[in-house]
Amino acid sequence: MSYARSKLPEREGTPEGYEIYRPLLNWKVEEVFAMHDKHGIEPNPLYKEGMGRVGCMPCINTGEAELFEIARRYPEEVARIARWEEIVKQVSKRNGASFFANKDGLGIDNQIEWSKTAYGGKQLDLLKAIEFEDVPLCSSQYGLCE
Repeated sequence: MSYARSKLPEREGTPEGYEIYRPLLNWKVEEVFAMHDKHGIEPNPLYKEGMGRVGCMPCINTGEAELFEIARRYPEEVARIARWEEIVKQVSKRNGASFFANKDGLGIDNQIEWSKTAYGGKQLDLLKAIEFEDVPLCSSQYGLCE
């Protein structure tokens, strides 16, 4: 859970008179997936593919490991974003565009290369380089694999 989310109240009123109720706010990841199991509900398949966020594809807050999984499992998504970056770049005053927030303003292709590194981008992770084409069936960061 993010720091900002950890500070939210479980119940909160809105100016319109509605109530926001966050029943899962304090649940641990294990508790969420245990409830799935209890009721025979399959989690979103993206969780089994190494994704930590599944609200959008990809999330702009995607981390290195998740971006690596997206690149090797969904190259068409990477290509789609790269095309949009090029379109936006053509009308940008700075002649640049990046889907991901990064201090260098580098596009998705550079971010994908970064996702294949270790030690904060300082060294190519040879295991990732070897395994890039060999996509495992399950690589859940939540232990959802059998």
